[in-house]
Amino acid sequence: MIKFGTSGWRGVIGREVTFRNVRLVTSALIATLREDRPEVDLIVIGYDTRMLSEKFARAAAELIAADGVRVELAGRDVPSPVLSAAVTEHGAAAGMVFTGSHNPPEYNGLKIYTADGILAASDFTDRVEARVEAIAADYDDTYLPQTELIGTFDPRPSYFARLQGLIDWQAIRSADIKIVVDALFGTTREYLDHILLENEIPIIVIHNTRDPYFGGYAPDCTSANLARLRDVMRATDADLGLATDGDGDRFGLLDRGARLCDSSTGIALILDYLARRRGLTGGVGRTLATPTLIDAVAREHNLEVVETPVGFKHFGPLFLDGSLEFAGEESAGLTWARHLPERDGILACLLAAEMVAVENKSLDALTLDLQNRVGAHFFRRTQIPLTRRSAQIFDRCLKQKWNRIKDRTVVDVDRRDGLKLVFEGGSWLAVRLAGTEPKIRLYAEGRSSEEMRHLMHLARQLFSDRRL
Repeated sequence: MIKFGTSGWRGVIGREVTFRNVRLVTSALIATLREDRPEVDLIVIGYDTRMLSEKFARAAAELIAADGVRVELAGRDVPSPVLSAAVTEHGAAAGMVFTGSHNPPEYNGLKIYTADGILAASDFTDRVEARVEAIAADYDDTYLPQTELIGTFDPRPSYFARLQGLIDWQAIRSADIKIVVDALFGTTREYLDHILLENEIPIIVIHNTRDPYFGGYAPDCTSANLARLRDVMRATDADLGLATDGDGDRFGLLDRGARLCDSSTGIALILDYLARRRGLTGGVGRTLATPTLIDAVAREHNLEVVETPVGFKHFGPLFLDGSLEFAGEESAGLTWARHLPERDGILACLLAAEMVAVENKSLDALTLDLQNRVGAHFFRRTQIPLTRRSAQIFDRCLKQKWNRIKDRTVVDVDRRDGLKLVFEGGSWLAVRLAGTEPKIRLYAEGRSSEEMRHLMHLARQLFSDRRL
């Protein structure tokens, strides 16, 4: 079954993600596009470094061309945000990126971008899913090739031009900070590292080769996966570590001493920096599972906060209509309207480098300064496997009436995306189904590390002790 979650369709290669299913979803996509605009004249396609991604992209391109639609296919693996930018630059009807994002190596999938360069919303992907279901039983994936309709393109020059005028390169050069870049064997190699080098900023680069297995682990910017980055930083006495996930739309930041800066704190620091130094005055978006540290920063700068369900796709239309200038989600995604209406891990890393350079302070020092101004917020996210038992407990949690949980009084219940319980004082916990893998996410935010750990313990107990 082909299902689109918070960030596209995702599944295990050879089980859910097969060539037949790729052609099936591609056919459904073309038909759905034609419902809205009969003249679909161009689609741009990219892919990541995973097993079969390039072949899936080629298969989709050939099928689209066989239907009489021109295709521009990236000449090599490409970060998802770069493909997002290419959609609008080429005036395409849509964009497709074959990627498993931050999932383990055995996964692959598809992200669909609209003509506006934003992730397709649920109302569109629901229609694609419905058409897949309608045609799947009798689907014939044979076609007559029209390869003359398939071109190739290099999106890097125009993407670099987009960033060139956005970042204060002189500030980074002048600060003389020692930076280590970790591409995690993903698509940002020769993107994040090269744009820094082209601006005469010396860096150390690791994991900058293509490896479909990502060194044997998921290309996610977690503490465990950034162990090599920490080792190199300590060995070289580096000031800043910059990392991106498998398809380049998420980021990871390591401070002086190779201390991991959690992504939510990084988002809050960058928001604060843009508001203080770069003239950000517009709306701020955050998902309901993102810490309210974002709200505290926004209040200090008189910025309006818009809360959405989890998934960056909910922000896209709000960027297009001018409601948002900045958005962030706890899973290490952010963007700024002056760049793209889509999350971009490359942008996040470059803004972090600029911030450290301009402020002449470490991430840790900047965090302490921010806490002194807006208060301390402590946050954690973890996950448990989605099993039959955990799914049953999750369903019961959604239906249950919540007034108290152990020693805590519940003041608000949000069921828009799973279950979020807000307590007196503003602390909260949440549980929800992951949108791209068989996991249940657990979240907790408190005003002290002790409170946060206690709330996370309560969240875990929901799945072990139904007497709560």
